[in-house]
Amino acid sequence: MNNLKETKLNNKGFSLVELIIVIAIMAVLIGVLAPQYLKYVEKSRVSTDRDNVTSIESALQVWAADPDATSVFPAGNTTVQLSRTASATATGVVADALTNAGIDTELPKLTNKQTFATVTITVTADSNGTVKLSNDLP
Repeated sequence: MNNLKETKLNNKGFSLVELIIVIAIMAVLIGVLAPQYLKYVEKSRVSTDRDNVTSIESALQVWAADPDATSVFPAGNTTVQLSRTASATATGVVADALTNAGIDTELPKLTNKQTFATVTITVTADSNGTVKLSNDLP
């Protein structure tokens, strides 16, 4: 029984040197892995922005396929611009198209930090009622 008490008294936990070594190893791992993590976060933001642009374009294409809708579409160019700094609000015919597709007319801001600051979706309608879409994504 005395031997068991002596063992408990001698066990004082980790030494300061052991704790410093563990902290140094963790710092090295974080230093190596953090840039990779940030790169993947930025890739997901760019992917989200591309998906948002694609969904807006799809909604406009579906709306443009409706002959009743395209009869009220004005001939010429209409643009929708998304940016990082402010939320855009779709107006006019584009707002009608997005509302009919179930997308809010308050368009999302771009979330990426480096790839593109603005994206312009250009909707071109001719006098025949043909609607074409283009964007300036890099």
